[in-house]
Amino acid sequence: MEQNQEKKEKLDNLVKLVNDSEISSIKGIVSNIIKTINDLSSTAKDLKDIIQIDPPLTAKILKLANSAYYSTRSKISEIEHAVIWVGYDAVKELALNQKVCEIFNRDESIEGYSRYLLWKNSIGVALLGKMIYRREFGEKGEDIYAAGLLRNIGIIAEDQFLQSAFRDTLKTAKNKKKNLNFAENEIFGFDHTEVGMAIATDWKFPTELIRCIEFHHNPMEVEEVYLKRKVYTLFIADYLCQENHIGYCDAPHMDEELFVECRKALKLERYALQLIVDDMIKELKQMELQGVF
Repeated sequence: MEQNQEKKEKLDNLVKLVNDSEISSIKGIVSNIIKTINDLSSTAKDLKDIIQIDPPLTAKILKLANSAYYSTRSKISEIEHAVIWVGYDAVKELALNQKVCEIFNRDESIEGYSRYLLWKNSIGVALLGKMIYRREFGEKGEDIYAAGLLRNIGIIAEDQFLQSAFRDTLKTAKNKKKNLNFAENEIFGFDHTEVGMAIATDWKFPTELIRCIEFHHNPMEVEEVYLKRKVYTLFIADYLCQENHIGYCDAPHMDEELFVECRKALKLERYALQLIVDDMIKELKQMELQGVF
């Protein structure tokens, strides 16, 4: 009981540090974008109202709308026009990418880790999760995309506010040939899934997103039946990105049995997943060319 209280106090203090830092500046816009993603009745105007209060985000979207990739004949200078021209769904993803990317704004490589590589992995998992949802389940997969981007926000908090100890976790994981969460529990007494869940709860993210963050390494522990597909898909996407060396790998010692269990539970064939992975890698390269990361 005393140990649980100590852990809670440590997590609460870490969340407070996050909220007192520049990271918290993205909270409002990210929360509003996620609400828009989950609201089926939302419109281009709703998205415009969120975007236009953020000058860097506005500039990014207008730049994309006027790029050669979208082949516009006349210059687009209005956000609402840009949203319609680029596509509502594409702009929602771009806006979420841009704001979450601001958390990953420092690039320092330690024991194979860097924020850039963590961001690349986050984009890969988000993209792959969405593509699995669209091709295998016939759904848009926008909420799984958000979960893929944000599932490792706890690692960023540890990196920024527990720097010395975080570096120890990286070294411990490498030296003992363990996944990062093993070293985190050994050194911190908690892991990045617990940190991420605490931040997401404090920021009032939707329950489904909080659960995806909480169980993204332990999908079989989720109890809510309606969440199983999301959590299993997130684990599968994470596993396949690790397998294909997409960005930073926090779980290099992969649990193949758990992957197979999730895959079979969702009735997904290995060959079909590989085809989706191949297309995801191509799209990831296209996103790099567009300057998404």
